[in-house]
Amino acid sequence: MKFLATQLTYFFSQTQIRQNVRALVKYLLFLVAVIVIFTVLFHLIMVRFEGREHSWITGLYWTLTVMSTLGFGDITFHSDIGRVFSIVVLLSGIILLLIMLPFAFIRFFYAPWLEAQIHFRSPRGAPPNTKGHVVICNYDSISENLIKGLKLDRIPYFVIEPDPVVAARLMGDDISVVTGEVDSRETYERLAISQARMVFANAGDTTNTNITLTVREVDRDVPIAALSSAEDSIDILELSGATHVLPLTCELGRHLASRINVGPERAHVVGSFRDWVVAEFTVHESPLAGLTIREMRLRELTGINIVGVWERGRLLAADPETSLTDTSVAIGIGNKEQVARLNELLGVNETKSNPVLIIGGGRVGIAAALALKQKGVRVNMVECKAELRERIEDIPNRLVIGDAADRETLMRAGLSETPLVIL
Repeated sequence: MKFLATQLTYFFSQTQIRQNVRALVKYLLFLVAVIVIFTVLFHLIMVRFEGREHSWITGLYWTLTVMSTLGFGDITFHSDIGRVFSIVVLLSGIILLLIMLPFAFIRFFYAPWLEAQIHFRSPRGAPPNTKGHVVICNYDSISENLIKGLKLDRIPYFVIEPDPVVAARLMGDDISVVTGEVDSRETYERLAISQARMVFANAGDTTNTNITLTVREVDRDVPIAALSSAEDSIDILELSGATHVLPLTCELGRHLASRINVGPERAHVVGSFRDWVVAEFTVHESPLAGLTIREMRLRELTGINIVGVWERGRLLAADPETSLTDTSVAIGIGNKEQVARLNELLGVNETKSNPVLIIGGGRVGIAAALALKQKGVRVNMVECKAELRERIEDIPNRLVIGDAADRETLMRAGLSETPLVIL
């Protein structure tokens, strides 16, 4: 009973719900008025045109049986005006009782009641004494993979979802979710943000800025990791209070640029730890192509240790008998001098001096172009949107505006001379 009373209290506290209930009550009163009028007319016609008298209960009984199309037939009119009246009552019942009443009930009461139950079922905050948890501000492909890692490490987490219907669906998928607005201070207070391990702001740049400012109103010290789709937003997010800003689209462009085997360096540093660096390199068109890791003798020749191999998007453990092909990307660990010796061993193909062709001048394409130019690699670019010309025309060595599906456009961009294409 207490649970039902709480649901009813929440249900009738909504302004839209109260308006819906008032509309439903008005329709019911109208329907009752129609039934009363038909009952009175039944008596008048029976007395004046049929010469028969019935009780008021009988009149109400006849009206309801005709309007609901039950039509038992125990009370009938014999005059034409009575039969016309029966037809009017029957058609009115079909419209008012069988069509409009179910629709009004579902539209104004039943559907909102179900939504209220769903809204009430989704939690509004973290359980008492919750601490060491991660607050995720949006459920997407990135947070989906983050949640898998948190579950493996048994770290509690909560996803903020403003739509209670979506929140209920996520709960059905075994996602720990809390209903609330991502830019509301009350949401973070209910999530015990001062006891949280981290806040992950993974919405758009503007929303992430609002999230950061809101969280900082509640707690000054909780770490905030914010995603940034544009490099210009990094400073804004940091000034707003973000502890870590992750420009993923820019990193993706740089990562694409580090995967190609053109330019003076074939081994690309992707990480570092103290004096050690992690480098990725390909063996395509190098003396090492087709050899196994044992046959390469990289540790003896350069000091580099191969610790893993990317093979068509899958990270594989390094085995002495693993053969590196044109599609393999090896991961090696060593110091900067050892990486330099590895570059000398891999060599530079002189035919690779022609510009790299990048198709697409979005954030990823621009980041890749800037990373390549920093390495001394010339870049040509194809972009279909003419309005982007002013923003990107100074970045590539040659910019061609047109459709990349058109052969002539690609040829004007240097497809026949380029060593590779970044799409």
